[in-house]
Amino acid sequence: MQAIRFEKKVILIATLIFILFSIVGFVASDPINESLKQAGVWEQFQQKVEDIKQDPGLLNVFQVILSNNLLATASMIGLGLFFGVYPVIGLAFNGLLLGVVIGISSEQTGSSPVTLFVTQILPHGILELPALIFAAALGIRLGILSMGTLAGLGSAVIRKRNQSAWKAYLERVPSLVIGVAVMLTVAAFIESSLIVYFS
Repeated sequence: MQAIRFEKKVILIATLIFILFSIVGFVASDPINESLKQAGVWEQFQQKVEDIKQDPGLLNVFQVILSNNLLATASMIGLGLFFGVYPVIGLAFNGLLLGVVIGISSEQTGSSPVTLFVTQILPHGILELPALIFAAALGIRLGILSMGTLAGLGSAVIRKRNQSAWKAYLERVPSLVIGVAVMLTVAAFIESSLIVYFS
């Protein structure tokens, strides 16, 4: 919790980015959906569905979901080193996906978007979405630090301040990474259990 409080500004920024693009995805769900189809995004998801169908057992479903989510969040954190661009793109992309899915589902079923979010997304997303945002915040912070390091190349004062910032960041990372991993593990178990139960 101390690590989260320290990163609250970056977490807030990450949350706002995600919410903003979720709204964009919902409002423009039809044209964005067509773009995602042309880009082959849904085909990649379909491939994961096929992997699950080949072995619909709880352990395999759990493993497919968890490995996919761990890889995504690890990429967000690690590739944040390149000035925080990748985690911002990842947040925007996932926000768009969520908005499009809710928009299209709402249109096809006639259900309220809020009802769909609460009943279809929240059961596993209540942990998965915060984990995504925390991971992106860590990646964004890493990008901020890398930019600060470049800015401090010509200044001993800035360089010393950056060293302290790096030390504090590295002290916070383990607890946050473990927290993200635990949240994703529980979320994957909930999601895989629901998939197996209703299949």
